[in-house]
Amino acid sequence: MDTEVAVRPKHLLAPPIRLDPAFDDPQGVVDLIRKGSPYKTLSAVHKNVGETSGGWFRNFWALGGKVVFDGAEPFFHNQRFIDAAKESFKAEVIRPVAMMTNLNLPAEGLPAHQDLPFFRGAQNREVPSWMLAPMGYSGLFHDWAVPVASAITWFYNGEGGEFEYWPEGLGEKSRTERPPYNNCCVLADNEYMFHRVGSVGPVSEQHRYDDLGYDATLTLSEGNRWKIEDAGETVAEPAFEEVRLSVLWKGYCFKDEAEASAYDDHSHDLNANLIIDIFCEDLTKRGIVVSRPQDFWTDSAWKKVITDAYPAPTA
Repeated sequence: MDTEVAVRPKHLLAPPIRLDPAFDDPQGVVDLIRKGSPYKTLSAVHKNVGETSGGWFRNFWALGGKVVFDGAEPFFHNQRFIDAAKESFKAEVIRPVAMMTNLNLPAEGLPAHQDLPFFRGAQNREVPSWMLAPMGYSGLFHDWAVPVASAITWFYNGEGGEFEYWPEGLGEKSRTERPPYNNCCVLADNEYMFHRVGSVGPVSEQHRYDDLGYDATLTLSEGNRWKIEDAGETVAEPAFEEVRLSVLWKGYCFKDEAEASAYDDHSHDLNANLIIDIFCEDLTKRGIVVSRPQDFWTDSAWKKVITDAYPAPTA
């Protein structure tokens, strides 16, 4: 297990599809992003206490298949995404499941990674968000994985902020989308396809926000500038267009109605005890000592063992 990488076999990896335009009403999307102000940090949104997000802010428009942000309904049920997902995943049944906005301040580029996976009975509501990535990278939970299409749409004409992705797997040739972005999108198998965000903004600004606190906020002012506040202090006020905006849509992809029904009956769901059993069995085989957690939401020792044992692979 030490060298295994959680990848779907190439012949099963859904091919990416580029959409331009992504939305019929791009201005409506941008207006809704404006409406979402003020924004919380990525760490605060996912309740990863004690972590810094490095200038990354987020807001959810839909969760669990339900719109949670007023006005997002027509964008969540975007037929362009649904049709592209059917084509890419060779699926008859597409169920939009989540939608979120991401706002990025200048920052150094991120390493290649996969998105947080979706498992039967184990999603953000059932397990801590930090544990989903190790579950995916471990390769131990593929039997419970739900195929998910991810459509990322960008609105940003600034410096940097490219999107690099590896449709054939790490070690193979990558593809890159670059600004200017104006309502273009790539729909792909991001739970299995490695991808990354390049450095955003000028080099001189890329480490300015590294230490923003958990409770920092990003607020749009009447002057069309973003106010970045941390611990009661104003850190900076960049112009609206200096912040990289993107919208991420996700939809379950079922081969047919029978497969969708099998998901609905919950007969093949994970639960807390089963997840712990699977991890503990594998760690024991690998000679890694771990104590069974009473509560994996609060056990910091468990978190360290799991994140150390199942890290993201490097290119």
